[in-house]
Amino acid sequence: MRRPVAGVATRPDAGPHDPRTHPDAVPPAAPHPPAIRLNGPADLLAVIPYLLGFHPADSLVVVGLQDGRIGFCFRADLADPPATERIVAMLAAQSLTGVILAGYGPAERVEPVGDAVARALADAGQPVLDRLRTHGGRFWSAACHRADCCPPGGRPVPAPSRVAAEATLAGLVALPTRDELAGQIAPITGPDRVAMERATHRAELRVQSLLDGAPSPAAAAERMLTDGLAAVRDAARRYRADPAARLTDDEAAWLGVVLAATQVRDEAWLLAERDLAGARALWTDVMRRVTDEYLPAPAALTGFVCWQQGDGAVGMMALGRALAVDPSYSMALLLSQALAGGLPPAAWRPTAAGSSGAADEPGLGS
Repeated sequence: MRRPVAGVATRPDAGPHDPRTHPDAVPPAAPHPPAIRLNGPADLLAVIPYLLGFHPADSLVVVGLQDGRIGFCFRADLADPPATERIVAMLAAQSLTGVILAGYGPAERVEPVGDAVARALADAGQPVLDRLRTHGGRFWSAACHRADCCPPGGRPVPAPSRVAAEATLAGLVALPTRDELAGQIAPITGPDRVAMERATHRAELRVQSLLDGAPSPAAAAERMLTDGLAAVRDAARRYRADPAARLTDDEAAWLGVVLAATQVRDEAWLLAERDLAGARALWTDVMRRVTDEYLPAPAALTGFVCWQQGDGAVGMMALGRALAVDPSYSMALLLSQALAGGLPPAAWRPTAAGSSGAADEPGLGS
C-alpha cells in the first residue's frame, strides 16, 4: 500500500475536470509523509514516480513546493494537457512557495506545453524555480547554465538511486506504467466474472423473496435496510481484522445490491473513515467483482478511501469508473470535484456519529 512521501504531501495526476473523459485527473494528499531528503534535480526526478505511483511518460509533472518540501504534485498528458487556467487555479489553492516543472519526453513535445504553463504561472505571480526534462536516460535543468555541470547533451539519470531505495523502504511503489496502476481496480474477467454474474442473479432473487414475503413494501424496505447494514458492518469488521480477507461471490454480490440503498452506502462510508486500510481492501475487492449496474457505490467508496490515503491517482480512476456507469452519481461527483480541484484529504470533515445518531453528514470543511 503506497503512502505519501518525502516532505511530500501529495501524489496526483491531473487532466480535465471530468474523470470520465480524462481518468488521470488528480490532486494532492498526504497527512504524514515519510521524510526523504532531496539534493537537486536528479533526486526530484527519482522521487516523482513514487509520488505518482508509476513512471510517467509523455507527460508534464507539476511539483509544488511549500517551504522547501514537496506539498503538491500532479501529472498531465502532453497530448491532452488541461487548460493552463485550471493549473494556475489548482496551484493557487495550495499556498505554494515555488513550482518546478518536469517534462518527460523529447524537447519538441515537452517544451510547448511547458512554455504555456510557465507563462501562465508567471502571469499569476507564481515563481517557477526550474524546468526539468528527462528523455532517453538523460535529464536537463533550465536553471543550470554551466556547461561543466549541465552539458548540452544532458546529464545521465542516476540508477539505481538512493532516493528510490528510501522511497521503497518507506512503503512507496512506482509501477512501470499507468496501465499497471489502473490494473489494481480493473474488473475481473473470465470464469470469475461468470461466477459473479450468477451470484448477482442469486442476490436479486433474494431481494425478490424479501419483497414477496413482506406484509407491505415499507416492511420489505425496512428488512432490506436491516440486512444491508448488517452485511456492511460484518464485512468491515472482517477486513479490519484481516485486510487480506476475501468475500465469497454471494457476499460480494449481496453487498453490491444493498449498497444501492443510500443509508447502507453512507454507513459503509462512515466505517471507511474509521479504518482506511481495511476499507480500501474491502471496497476495491467489491468494485472489481460487482456487475456494472452495482458499480457506482463501491467504486465511489474506493475513490474516497484512496484520496484519504493520499493516493489521488487510483482514487480518480475509481471515481471515473463510477461516473462512466452513472454520470449523475452524487457521491462520485462530489469527490471527483474535490480531487480535481486539488483539495487535500484534511479538507474532509469526518462524520461525528454513526448512522444511528444525529450527526452532520460527511463533507468538505469550510
